[in-house]
Amino acid sequence: MTNSKSDTEKVILEAARKVFIRKGLDGARMQEIADEAGINKALLHYYFRSKEKLFKMVFREAMGKFFPSMLMILGSQDIAIEKKVEVFIEHYIRIIQENPFIPSFIIGELNKNPGQLTEFFVESGMDTSRVSFIIEEVLAKELKISTQQARHLVVNIIALSVFPFVSRPLLEKIIFHSNKDEFDQFVSERKSVIMNLIGTSIYR
Repeated sequence: MTNSKSDTEKVILEAARKVFIRKGLDGARMQEIADEAGINKALLHYYFRSKEKLFKMVFREAMGKFFPSMLMILGSQDIAIEKKVEVFIEHYIRIIQENPFIPSFIIGELNKNPGQLTEFFVESGMDTSRVSFIIEEVLAKELKISTQQARHLVVNIIALSVFPFVSRPLLEKIIFHSNKDEFDQFVSERKSVIMNLIGTSIYR
């Protein structure tokens, strides 16, 4: 086990992320996270008092790597709009591939406490005023579409990217006959498929 508090927290967060990937929020247990981190359960509780608190930290860390960089790229005047959309799709799918528990968590929180979920996003670096600016002033103007069309574009990208992860248990069983490798390959191809679909609708 590492000596510094900061290093120990990092080890715990990475262990928790692995367990949440395998089990999700509901299926994960603090003992399993402690075992994955190579520490005892008492020490885990010293750093993080509850599974929920630990999960929120993992969530914020994951989304904190996404929002600031994406808002900077989308708002840049030096990057072509086609490249901005491509990078957004690529990064969005990658962050979910690395943290496949995020979509289910978001859906669950939307049903339980949408206000708190908004706070999580803001704490993770999502500037809501910046998001509105990018939709209204960047995407709409650069693509020469209406603000409403730009909103549809963003929602379409998110929906097309997220659905396979949310419905993974069903898709794996019905379409991929429980072959996880085939599903993973399918997800890896989503970036180019979504880009082609979006490109057909906005770049024609």
